[in-house]
Amino acid sequence: MTNVMKIGDSNVFVGEDVSAVEELFETLGQCSVGVAFGEGVADIAEQAIAILKKVYRVYRIPLTSARDKKVAEPPEFVRHIFGIGTGSVAQECKRLSERLNVDWSLLFTAPTTDTILYGKSPKNVFIARNVMLNCPFRCLAAGYGILFSEQLRAFEEFFAEKVLAIKRKGRTVEKEAKDAVELALRLLEISAEKEGADSAESTAALLGLIAVKQGKRPRLMGEYKFLASATLTQFYSAFLGAPSIDCMPPSNLDGALNTLSYLGAKDIILPKRVDFFDANAYFKISYIISEYRMDLLEKLGGWDSRSRQRFWRRIYPDAGYWLKSEVTVDELLRAVTLAGAISDSLLGFAFASGLTARLSAG
Repeated sequence: MTNVMKIGDSNVFVGEDVSAVEELFETLGQCSVGVAFGEGVADIAEQAIAILKKVYRVYRIPLTSARDKKVAEPPEFVRHIFGIGTGSVAQECKRLSERLNVDWSLLFTAPTTDTILYGKSPKNVFIARNVMLNCPFRCLAAGYGILFSEQLRAFEEFFAEKVLAIKRKGRTVEKEAKDAVELALRLLEISAEKEGADSAESTAALLGLIAVKQGKRPRLMGEYKFLASATLTQFYSAFLGAPSIDCMPPSNLDGALNTLSYLGAKDIILPKRVDFFDANAYFKISYIISEYRMDLLEKLGGWDSRSRQRFWRRIYPDAGYWLKSEVTVDELLRAVTLAGAISDSLLGFAFASGLTARLSAG
């Protein structure tokens, strides 16, 4: 039995196994379908392809993580793109569907990303319980990392509205998920309302870029995002709890932007809406923060962050021991500081005050 629901503009089908993709037969006429899939889901892809071939002419599009290999471009006669995987596969499906001017669908295999419905959303999303519930623990940790980071996102929306007079949508996504299937649905809900990267996401992206520059294999974005949001929550509490903290020389913005360029961070540098370095704006924002300081602290103080940190660490077989060797405090503080240079939230103000540079300098 397959359950059907609507999230954003996409139809979401939840079935027991890969046969859920048969629902595509009801929404798409006979045509050629390009099937894109990643290296880690080849077995699942072959099961899905066998089902799709009952009705459609299938053109395989295997994706590789090797940067020096080009993706096999589907022919022009392909009328639908079908992805099998998670975030990177979805991004490639969006690109191909834009190029061919066709719709796309996705067999969502692991709850690792909140980007599926962001931008050009898929016509259909399929979730197979037996696939999702057996996803690797790292994928589960990444998904919960994103879900738990929603509380920091809510704080930054509150800050934008009260301090910067910027109105946001105010998402109301449920913060709990009992298993990987529910987690995947929560991530789809988040992606349907996503407006862009918050400070935790920017910090997470920078942690990945720093790892690559150091020759390390980066972790999943959601894993980094949980670390970033936990760190920023504590930092924001400390910053707001010290009314006399504005006593540092301003940060070196040009130096930070040069470092971001060196790391290859151009994709996460968006046009800023707030200039914290303008003297008049800086002191005006400082005054408004002082007015709303207690409200902001109250917004931060309502979270049981310690229990969620324990829950998140215990998803891993080593109870999060990998953190001891793969991410250092210096790397985390460096990423937070650099994220402040491009942040339109409290982190951007803290960067302009010079505090984050002082922290990362030790």
